[in-house]
This record gives sequence, structure tokens and C-alpha cells, in this order.
Amino acid sequence: MIGAFYIDDIDIYARYGVVITSGGYNDLLCFPALKEPDANDWPEEDGVEVDLAAPVLEAKEVTISFACDRIDASDFIYMVSQPGYHTLRITELAKDWRLRLLTQTVNKDYNRAVTFSLKFADDFPGRSDDYTAVSGSGLTLPVSEYEIDDVPVSEYGIEIVGGWDDLLKSPTVKQNLTRSFATSDGQLYDADHVVFNSKETTLKCCLSAVDLAKFWECYTAFFNDLVQPDERRFYWDYTSEEYPCYYKKSSGFKVLSLADRIVVEFNLTLVFTVFRIGETEYVLANELGQILVLDEDTEIDMKAI
Repeated sequence: MIGAFYIDDIDIYARYGVVITSGGYNDLLCFPALKEPDANDWPEEDGVEVDLAAPVLEAKEVTISFACDRIDASDFIYMVSQPGYHTLRITELAKDWRLRLLTQTVNKDYNRAVTFSLKFADDFPGRSDDYTAVSGSGLTLPVSEYEIDDVPVSEYGIEIVGGWDDLLKSPTVKQNLTRSFATSDGQLYDADHVVFNSKETTLKCCLSAVDLAKFWECYTAFFNDLVQPDERRFYWDYTSEEYPCYYKKSSGFKVLSLADRIVVEFNLTLVFTVFRIGETEYVLANELGQILVLDEDTEIDMKAI
């Protein structure tokens, strides 16, 4: 494991007998969450009106799991406990992080070895102003039925592999004026107007790239495109609808492969500011899925036939 992990240019295995365990650095890959934006929730309108003129990112807390092949890891913990930021480099990811220690969360003694976890703060969200525009992941992926701002997510090397049920779920209804009296049963409710709240949806995603350079290019472009000012436009071909939304957070990053191709799974949470399920329309199309149009530039409504 010599040459795998460095902190402040020190090979932590060669010096301390310490390595990061399998999957132990997954938290480092999580995108920073968005700080809660200001919003107006108008009772007579669907959803919320959100101020996204200048989105701001949270700092991150990351937990890293280690193993040590010596009796204890006190020398290593003493080193990372020193004041200031410490630069962690993971060779197989070809990337550095500047971290500061918060706490030790786990410690297990196996007589002549020890495993432990340390929680760090990452105070420097990974926003970039000069990232490379998305140009594919170097792999041939099916064109995604999901688009963000007219760009299929497959252009970022991303496939959405779960979360469809949650996406189709209707938001909760906003509470209208309600009156309840101690002297009478039930309540009086204004049922003449129905509007819906905003809703959060978590999508399970898989990012695949031909190599590490393409992975970081897609990773960086996807995140930075998500946190641009204003709302994103999320389109789903299944419903043929476009929904306004914004990025909230990510979670559950898991590296599945670093050989042959790079494959990483993660969860992406979006807030749909307005989401209303409409009536399904049925129109006539040919065997290629192309909608047939009459001379009057109108579609053929199958419900009317």
C-alpha cells in the first residue's frame, strides 16, 4: 500500500502503517449541499418562489475509515490533530482535499491492529468557474430520457437507475383556511381551491466514464451546471413534461469500479419548486413514436375518437 495515500506529502502507510479501508473515502466524493435559499410560499399558488440568483454552498463533513497494522495509531492521530488544514491525496483518484480534523468517531482494537474512523471538515466546496463544458464520458451510453436544461444526463455519463416512483408521486396539498370550534363536531375547511406544496425527490444515479480524467470532467461539469444561478429545468420523456427544480444535496456515493472504466453510484436530491400531475393525453403516433399531425397543425386526440 506504499504510495496509495498521502497527508501533507507524507506516505501514511510507510510512516504510520495506516491505510484508508475499502470504501472508506466515499464521503469525499459527495457534492456539497446547497444552503437553504430564501423562498416565498404563496398560499394561493402551487409550490414556492425561490431566490436562486446567487446559490451558496455548505461546507462538508466527511468521515474517512482507516486501518493500522500496528498496535495503535496514536502517532498518526497526533499528526492529523495538529493545527491548520491537512492535504489528503488519494493516488488512485488523482485528487487532493484540504481537511481539518473534527473528531474520532470509531475505534476498534484487534490486539495487533486497529481500525478507526475520523470525521473531517471540508471547508472548501468544489465550485469551479472555469470547468470544461460537458462533452460526454468517453463511453457509448443510451441517450437518457431525463434532461436538465435541455442536456440529456447521459452527456455527463450519468444514468438514472432509481427514484422513478418518488418522482411520479404527487406533492402534498397546501393547507387552506380551516376553522374548528370546541362546541361542534369536525371542522370547516375551504375546499374550493387546491394548490400543492413543493416536493423533494431523491434519484439514484450512476456515473460511468472511460477513464479517471473523463470522470472528473463529467463530475465537475455536472455539479457546477447544477448550482448555476436560477432554477434548473428537469424534463422526463416518460411524462413529456418539464419541471422547475433546484439542487439540494447528494449522498450515498459509492465507487464500484476504478478498473477498465470508472463507475460511481450516488443519490441526488432535487427540490421541485412546482410539481402538478396533469391529465394524461393520448395522441396518435407512428411505429417510430413520431406524433402524427393534421393539416391544421393539430395532433390527433385519441380520447376524442
